[in-house]
Amino acid sequence: MRVTLIPMKVEVGNFEANWKEFKKRFREALEHDPDFLIFPEYCLTGFDEWDFSRAELYGEIVKRVSELARKAGVYVVFGLLEPYKRCVYNSALLIGRNGEVLLKHRKFQEPMKFCTGNTVKTARTEFGKVGIIICGDLYNKRILKWVKRKKPDYIFVPMEYSPDYGELNEEDVGTMGERAKLFSAKTFIVNSYPPGGSWVFDEDGELLTYVTGDELLVWG
Repeated sequence: MRVTLIPMKVEVGNFEANWKEFKKRFREALEHDPDFLIFPEYCLTGFDEWDFSRAELYGEIVKRVSELARKAGVYVVFGLLEPYKRCVYNSALLIGRNGEVLLKHRKFQEPMKFCTGNTVKTARTEFGKVGIIICGDLYNKRILKWVKRKKPDYIFVPMEYSPDYGELNEEDVGTMGERAKLFSAKTFIVNSYPPGGSWVFDEDGELLTYVTGDELLVWG
């Protein structure tokens, strides 16, 4: 199993610029013969509080990313805004090698105005069972309960750790490792750029490898 984590540069509100960047980084990642490509939280639109207008792009985004995944024969994980009835969710999808949506996660750990998820699901692949959570979900007690119940082999975590907070420091990374240990699953985390960065933790919460900035991280 080979995973490529992509700390993609995201321009808030500029879908076409983000789509151009997404395709560019997608092609770069394919040079490493990956099975999974992992992109950050709402990577094709960014998000301004509390502007949910770009949720209307959900269908177009799914269509475009599914087509890329199908043509390349890879799995793709990425975050996006999802409209549903009168709600908007901060969601992340796993697209299969055939372009089908295999898994959807709706973020738990969100402030007011977002609707929030209430479960963690998994999907079976030829490499084992995979799950997705999003950014602050790492620290949610209910998420921990669901992950322990579902017992995924791998957890993918699209993140948008704001550049306003600076780069993640050793304490932040250590805390991520502590959560990965509680999950008892290999955990892959990728952040938007800036500040960027990606991290891979083993089932015991040990940091296996990482990158900073917008560098690709290839594991496996």
